[in-house]
Amino acid sequence: MEDRKLQSNVFSDTVMDNLQTLTEMSMEFYGNMIDNMTGNNSIFSTNAGQLGRNALQPFRTMFNSGDCCPPEKECPPHCMASITRKAMTGERIIIPFTVHNECNQNRVYRIGVREMADQDGKTAPSQPQLNKASVTLKPHGSERVLIGLDLGKFDEGSYTADVVLREKEYNQNICLSVEVADHPSVSVTPLEEKKYRLKWQSWQSHFYCESRKSGSDSRG
Repeated sequence: MEDRKLQSNVFSDTVMDNLQTLTEMSMEFYGNMIDNMTGNNSIFSTNAGQLGRNALQPFRTMFNSGDCCPPEKECPPHCMASITRKAMTGERIIIPFTVHNECNQNRVYRIGVREMADQDGKTAPSQPQLNKASVTLKPHGSERVLIGLDLGKFDEGSYTADVVLREKEYNQNICLSVEVADHPSVSVTPLEEKKYRLKWQSWQSHFYCESRKSGSDSRG
């Protein structure tokens, strides 16, 4: 797209230069003609040349506006959004995202997902699944979409895929990244069960004892 933009600029500059030259030649011709009648050729030619340049400036701006691929000299980014999720091998995860319609007309977007692969380009053991294939949005409406992924056979590592939204001609991507790794666990040490039978005696004594058992004394 940048090549087409460059060619367009070269062409439009050439056209504008030719138009500028023709305009100045025409103004000079009419200046000479009027000079024969008024004797003010130099003043008229100067003013006429400036008038020609001013008249052509809006057209030069129009030809060089560069609005064929906004923003100027740059194409839209590959990802309009990114999603990163961390999980463990064996998990089944659900990843949500929301599609918005900021226009004043209804919009219908088809939704798909490209093949997920690891950092070496190897196809993932299972692929993401979408809970819907399209969304129909009213003006300024939105709808939630869910991505499901079974990590039962995944090895630890990084996996990526593109979720694609398409209205008519152009794909727009959401870049999905899933990091599969072991998570640190919480360590616990169970108490001795007899501690559950200890009770607070009174505010004067700062110790616990087991509850009285029938036929035996309580122990401090």
